[in-house]
This record gives sequence, C-alpha cells and structure tokens, in this order.
Amino acid sequence: MREGFRQRFGREPSVVVRAPGRVNLIGEHTDYSALPVLPIAIDRATWLAASPTEHGVVRAFSTAFAQPAEIPRAAPGHQSEPWHRYVAGALGQLATTAPGLGADVFITGDLPASGGLSSSSALTVGLVAALAACWGSPLEPAEAAGLAAVAERHAGVETGGMDQQVIALARAAHALRIDFLPPATRQVPLPEGLAIVVASSGEVAAKGSGARDAYNERVIGTRIAALMLADMLGVDIEGAPLLGAVASIDAAAVMVDELPEQMSARAAANAAEADVERIVQLTAAHFDASRKVPVRRYAQHVLAEAERVDAAEAALRTSDLKTFGRLLNESHDSLRNNFRCSTPALDRLAAAMRRAGAYGARLTGAGFGGYALAACEPAKVAAICEAAVAAHGGPAFEVHAVDGLTVW
Repeated sequence: MREGFRQRFGREPSVVVRAPGRVNLIGEHTDYSALPVLPIAIDRATWLAASPTEHGVVRAFSTAFAQPAEIPRAAPGHQSEPWHRYVAGALGQLATTAPGLGADVFITGDLPASGGLSSSSALTVGLVAALAACWGSPLEPAEAAGLAAVAERHAGVETGGMDQQVIALARAAHALRIDFLPPATRQVPLPEGLAIVVASSGEVAAKGSGARDAYNERVIGTRIAALMLADMLGVDIEGAPLLGAVASIDAAAVMVDELPEQMSARAAANAAEADVERIVQLTAAHFDASRKVPVRRYAQHVLAEAERVDAAEAALRTSDLKTFGRLLNESHDSLRNNFRCSTPALDRLAAAMRRAGAYGARLTGAGFGGYALAACEPAKVAAICEAAVAAHGGPAFEVHAVDGLTVW
C-alpha cells in the first residue's frame, strides 16, 4: 500500500487502513427495520493509504475504477461518478474535522465490487477512518461505523447500518449479532467444522438506478407495514415507523397476515392519521407517496427472518450445523417468494451448492444479483466451489471470519 501510494502521489502516506468486506450469514433486509442481523467480516478487503494536504481538496485514486476523484471539501456537491458519491458522503460527515485540509488517497484491494459483499460500505468505512486519522482525529471503530452509515445513505440507498458495524467491529472466528432497538452487539463464536463458501451468480448487484429503487421500495413497504400494525395494535411510534418497534408484541406475528397486500404510503398515512413524510422520507432519494407497494409479504419476510436470526445464533452456539443450514434455506425461500429480491441465477446457484453437499445455501446481501453463500463442512468446500463455478462460471471461494477495521 505504501509503495502504491508513493508511485501515485510521489510521497509517503501517513496512514494505512484495511476495511474488510462482509458476508451476512442470516438476517437479510431486517436491519433497516431495526431487527437483528448476524454477519461476519471476511478475509477480502478494501485497503486505503492516505496523507493530508494543505489545498483543501481530496484526491482519491482507486485501482477498481477508471476515473479518479478530485473533490473540494468546501463544496463536495453532487457527484455524477457513482463511486465519487461515497467520497463526497464521507467528506460531508467529516466537515468539521480539520477544516481547510485536503488529502491524497490511494485505494485498492481484493474485495469484489457490486457483488453483495459490501464493497461500498468497506470503501465508505475505510474513507471515513483514513481521512479522520490523516487529519489528526482518529476515530473509534464504532464512531467510524456510525458516520459511514450516514455517509452511505447520501449515496442514495437507505441502508440500516449492519454493514458498517460489522466492518468496524468484527472479531476473527466470530459472527457479530447486531441489534438496533436498543442498540447492542455481541460476538458469536463460530463452531469448528463450519466452512463458509461464497459464489457469484454472474449478475451485478449494482446499487444504482433500478436496484436502488427496488431496495428503497422495500424500505417503504416495511414502514407502511409497521405503521399499520402499530395502528391496529394501538401503539405509538415516533419518527419513521419501523417493524422493530412492534415485533416484540405477540399479536404482531398474527396480525401481519391481516395487512393489505399492497398499499401506498399516502393511503397508510391517511388511515393511521399520520404524516406521510414519516414513511417516505429518504436521505438522498425521492419516493412517490401515491405509488402502491407490496406490504403484507414484505412484513411477513422481515418478521420471520428476525426469528431465524435468533434460531441461527442458537444453532451456532450449540454446533447444530444441520439446523443452521435449514435456516439458511428457509431464508432464501422467503427472499425469493415473499421479498422477491432473488433472481433465477441466485436460485440455481443456491440449489447447485446444496446438491454438492452444503448444509444450506442462500443469497447474501441485498439480492437482485451478486453472491450466494453456503455453509458446509470443510471437506466439502472444493466440491461446492466446483459446483458453483459449473453453475455460473464463478468466482467461488471459501471465506474466513476476520477482525474488523484496522488502522496503521
């Protein structure tokens, strides 16, 4: 990293940062509803080297993208180049840190982009940590995660905070259980005899345009569900309505089946006598309050998926890998049938890995393309990778749970 920085900028970096990717074992599309997740950080990462400058401009060069970024701190503005938006978002969160200073940043790594392994969050966490450190104000990992989560929302996707937290806080050989109401994390040891394989579906899981809109639609659909359930249960929710605020009420699991199949945010707000902006407000995107979106099946997936997180954690703690695999399969089926964020390629990939001997397999990440994961015994890794490559041409590889954010 130091040599790469020297070749690009002709001087020494003052800080080097490693921000790992992540694989979410289970708990998909639950974090933005303030319900639990169970991810790991993986041994593929984004690396950054940085050094301060006096000219108030951040110049960032990435080996993954053709167009370098050159963004003034005083006016980050709207960036047309997608990856530049993450740089601008990080600058927005560090606006009061060493004002007037700029930075040179060199970025590389072996984390696949647009695959659902959280390359965008690794980039954002790494940028926030590297810039703060090179400007003389190093951050605690949890603080870097919080700033990065907000920065990433400014890129247009209303993420829930899972990716940034596991990238910052993970521990080797452990999964990280993350809760949001109230906020809490705990390390979950991974049992011996468990191997994790990830494999590409051959489809890009981009966060721009249609995929971003599809993701945000599901955010809005779950908010409508939360508002309607709260109204049915006689519960007050402050701020944006989240399913996590009603999930612990026993009747919610039953009443979710009474939710409308589709509904607009405006109709939900009128029915509950609520402000429609509470439902449709997004950090850096607009959502049509009159547009009908699925409600019942989105809520059914999220509430059931949260229960699967609890069951999966228990299975890992007792080394019950068959149960853990069954839960992965159930998660994928729900993501395909209820949440409808799987694709035929992801379905075929998960099925191929199961046939090759996996305990279970499912898509990982937001879906709409990208990667699937399989849980298996170590002796089956090679066969599962071979089956995955045969299904879609690869890549497929084993990942290991590693420590989170590191700053030198």
